Amino acid sequence: MKSKIILFIITVFQLQTNAQFLEDEKNKDITIKGLDFLYNQQFDQANEVLNSVKIAYPQHPVKFLLNAIELQWENVPIDKNPEVLKKYISELNKCILASKSIYNIPKYKKEATFFLLAAHGFIALSKNYQKEYFDAASEAKKAHNFFNEGKKYKNENPEFLFASGLYNFYRVQYPESHPMVKPIMMFFEDGNKKLGLQELENSFKKSIFSRTEAALYLVNINIKYESNFKKSLAYSNILNSKYPNNYIFKIKHIESLLLNNEYEEALKLNEQLKSRKDKVSQLSNLVFEAYAEEHTGKNLQSAFINYAKALKIPHDDRYTKEYHGMAYLGMARIFVKQKEITKAIAFYKECLKIAEYEWVINAAKTELKKIS
Repeated sequence: MKSKIILFIITVFQLQTNAQFLEDEKNKDITIKGLDFLYNQQFDQANEVLNSVKIAYPQHPVKFLLNAIELQWENVPIDKNPEVLKKYISELNKCILASKSIYNIPKYKKEATFFLLAAHGFIALSKNYQKEYFDAASEAKKAHNFFNEGKKYKNENPEFLFASGLYNFYRVQYPESHPMVKPIMMFFEDGNKKLGLQELENSFKKSIFSRTEAALYLVNINIKYESNFKKSLAYSNILNSKYPNNYIFKIKHIESLLLNNEYEEALKLNEQLKSRKDKVSQLSNLVFEAYAEEHTGKNLQSAFINYAKALKIPHDDRYTKEYHGMAYLGMARIFVKQKEITKAIAFYKECLKIAEYEWVINAAKTELKKIS
């Protein structure tokens, strides 16, 4: 019993002496360097750099959050790897426990709040991609418990703008996209999509740790919900330029180029995906090739074939689900041009079953109405 008490005292002491990571400029700079390696998929270099931070903060929530982020980027798409996903959630839960142990100590409350928001947010996102929408909402509710605390700090520390921006945007958007969770969401404080986007943009401009994640969310939000393709291209270009080895960022940049009718540059980058063996790259490559062929009118038959090949590759919800929706939409349009209306109707309906991109849904509904 005595040994357990001593261990507890040592653990608390370690947490308190190493608690204020956000005030440690040296280790913050090291972390940023490590994250840059990680985002550029230079995993060995990232691990070497970030290990020094973990050694300096052995019981601090930053260690467990970094462990989780490394697992996520080293195992794309992590949602398709149950064993690694379990480790990922475990590291996030360790981050939560470590944060809660210092949350009620006034001088560490801001720091703990930051990591609690991050860890609960990542778990909620993972549950969403596993189609566990009620669990995702429940996890978001846990994050909400710390949201009001985080709002106090967003003007003095721009790192809190990211969580605030995500909350304000998705508090409105999520129940619109998933009506089944509306009864749960009524217990949440109201959001504001316009404010949320502004906060994410300010997070990109002013924050350090959240800058890259904010840019990626702005790419996805502007494609998926806002149909603001020029803005998505601005952010995807920044990500692809800074992290040229990151094929996820490259995929989003190619998509943004295509949606802005920048076909030549898009196809040039798309060639780089052809040599990759992972399903995310293969599926994306086929859809992008087909989209360019369809919209330039150069080869509808080849476009049709590539769309069909893409649909034979299983999608994942995080990265390629919407490309199946785009493939169904493209094939439906080609059937219309070929006067095969029955097949076109069937493919428009398949598109609407899977698509969540607002521009895809609107196009499919409008075009289906014209031929029905």
